[in-house]
Amino acid sequence: MSASRIVIVGFGPVASRLAEELMPEVRAGQVALTIIGAEQRPAYNRIRIGDVSVGRIAPEELVIDSPEALAADGVDLRRGIQATRIDRSAKIVALSDGERLPYDKLVLAAGAEPRVPRCTVEARRGGKLDAERAGAEMPQGVVPLRTMEDALAVREKVQAQQPVVVLGGGVLGVEAALALAEMGREVKLLHRGNIPMSREVDLDAGMLLRRELLRVGVDVRAASDVREVVSDDGKLTAVRTSLDERIPAALLVVCIGVAARDELAKDAGLPCSWGVTVGYDARSTGDPDIFAVGDCSSVDGKGSSGLIAPGWLQAEAAAASLRQDLGLAPQVDLDAAGEPIEFARPQQPAGLDVILMKSKTLNMACAGKTDVDPWDPSSPEVSTWSDPRRGQYLRIVVEGEKLIGFVSIGMPRTAAELSMHASRGTLPAADRTALLAAEHATKEAELGPEDVLCRCAGTTVGMVQEAALCCQSIDDVASQTRAGTGCGTCHRTIEKILDESEKQPA
Repeated sequence: MSASRIVIVGFGPVASRLAEELMPEVRAGQVALTIIGAEQRPAYNRIRIGDVSVGRIAPEELVIDSPEALAADGVDLRRGIQATRIDRSAKIVALSDGERLPYDKLVLAAGAEPRVPRCTVEARRGGKLDAERAGAEMPQGVVPLRTMEDALAVREKVQAQQPVVVLGGGVLGVEAALALAEMGREVKLLHRGNIPMSREVDLDAGMLLRRELLRVGVDVRAASDVREVVSDDGKLTAVRTSLDERIPAALLVVCIGVAARDELAKDAGLPCSWGVTVGYDARSTGDPDIFAVGDCSSVDGKGSSGLIAPGWLQAEAAAASLRQDLGLAPQVDLDAAGEPIEFARPQQPAGLDVILMKSKTLNMACAGKTDVDPWDPSSPEVSTWSDPRRGQYLRIVVEGEKLIGFVSIGMPRTAAELSMHASRGTLPAADRTALLAAEHATKEAELGPEDVLCRCAGTTVGMVQEAALCCQSIDDVASQTRAGTGCGTCHRTIEKILDESEKQPA
């Protein structure tokens, strides 16, 4: 029986996870897997390129898949190649090198395209005005932080200690500004709203977040946008804001959102809405042989959250659907006694997508809806606690028997517990003050074995502690448990567990 031909268009973290899920069938010769990657680089953890941009880690530390290892397992990896057209009737993908690649099943994992500001470009040469026009090509120094090349371009300017402006008050813009400030760089954060992360958090949380940003050295400018960029000999020198300020800048880091790369799907006549429209099984609603995962997909008509954990769940769902379609035996998970474990796969996620701030100076987590009026009798139940002087804030929003939102700032123990409840779709203790008591009585390192340590992979403290007995590094732990392979916010705790494991007798 010939191998089923599966083609994946895209080679980011979600595509890598899908390839990992299908690897047993690839090694067994049941699946002929081809991956088309537009970048020359092997798959890397795109979530952490901000650490590369400020010089904390090297690009090679984020590599997920070795091209040599994939080739040894039988994967046909094409790098630096783009898919240009899908012929659904013939089941062929046309490539930029002229090849027409046949498929039995096609998975789109092309990610998203960063948005750029709509503004005028004032071009100067030798200090004199050369041209001023809208829609002109952006000068060197205007960088959307999306790819490894973008991160390296930012790092070059950061190392030169030149002034930086970050545009965008969402989680990516706030993380970028924090990382730059933590490295001692002069950085201004421009955002259109009244508070940073206004779409994710309520007013009081946003006000505290703004103050914490100011505390670490970020100059926050609210209700401000970039109206014009100024360049001299093709290099950025300043930005003019909607408030008519002229701010010197050698680098403008753009974090104003992304648009799904769904052009291939649209051209092929597939339904698209904020991305390729798919069900919870990752299958296109317009073609049963085409799937979409990650940022290029739209699950049930909703835009991608941009978070890694939901993307990994999509990859698992797509792998299960592909095995079922191709008549392949599903992978069987075994318990400690070697008995098969049966997992009930829900048709849709039970919980909320949790945002974890990746920062060395600010602990923050949030999910769902928190901008709720607590004094409105018809509003959901709202519990709020704040201590602005100590940089702490907590809000929990519950409707009936369902947690519909929370935000936690400066409270790592509480953030960890609420993140677990939010992702599982469960409720925290009825007495919310129990969370505050635990926060002030327990340190982050004292989480119990059943507590979730890595939100991205769902790995518990106990699983990491067990792996640490035979592991020497974070990479070793990641290979055994997947902990630390996402946003990286759990790395410090994994290091502590490894240190403690070394002190234990064999």
